[in-house]
Amino acid sequence: MNRPRLPNRLAVPVLIVGLLAMPASTLAQVTKAGPNSPPPGVTMETVEQGREIFEGSGLCTTCHGQTAEGAIGPDLTDGDWLQAKGSYLAILQVVLNGVTEMRSATGTAMPARGDTNIQDSDVQSAAAYVWKASHPEAGDSLPLGVTVAMVTRGEQVFLGTGGCALCHGSDAMGLVGPDLTDDVWLDAKGRYSTISQIITQGVSLEASTRGVEMPPKGGSDISEEDIQKAAAYVWYMSHR
Repeated sequence: MNRPRLPNRLAVPVLIVGLLAMPASTLAQVTKAGPNSPPPGVTMETVEQGREIFEGSGLCTTCHGQTAEGAIGPDLTDGDWLQAKGSYLAILQVVLNGVTEMRSATGTAMPARGDTNIQDSDVQSAAAYVWKASHPEAGDSLPLGVTVAMVTRGEQVFLGTGGCALCHGSDAMGLVGPDLTDDVWLDAKGRYSTISQIITQGVSLEASTRGVEMPPKGGSDISEEDIQKAAAYVWYMSHR
């Protein structure tokens, strides 16, 4: 697989304050923010804008995958930071300046701004999204993109059209299928994105750790939207 092209502007210096016009007082607050404290100025609206940049014009998914869990580039949702050390300011710096092949722990260079022309405000939003993706417990208790309304609707899908209760029980504590309310994950590792993938793709008999096959969508014809909501409900049930 070809590595991303290194642009000439990879050597752009770090101009966090001047380039992004961040007030010194705010910069100081960001620097002092705790590892799980939402940085000043980062809101769920900023994070959502960052998701759109990450999946769109920022081209971040090309290397980090659609769910930010890694492809050519590293997983951005875990606690293993190779460059940015997990702070919002450090993530911002990496997006701005990129990572040379020599410094890269994966052997793949990251161009400045992902080799795109995204604006300074877009860089800030993308950094906010990446920060939130790796700090799901910060700010709110639900994963990125998940709302209380999705969890509520997801329960209806779980008990109704999704047919999930037939194998997992009406309380999601398991019947033929495993208990979904504990923290013992057999296939999905407990992440919202992987729970969604499991519902979409199912689990083959060969891959099942319980010797019970799970058909795609639980054998139902629920929509992609309802899959996301059912996954939100399952995530919630195991993280209460």
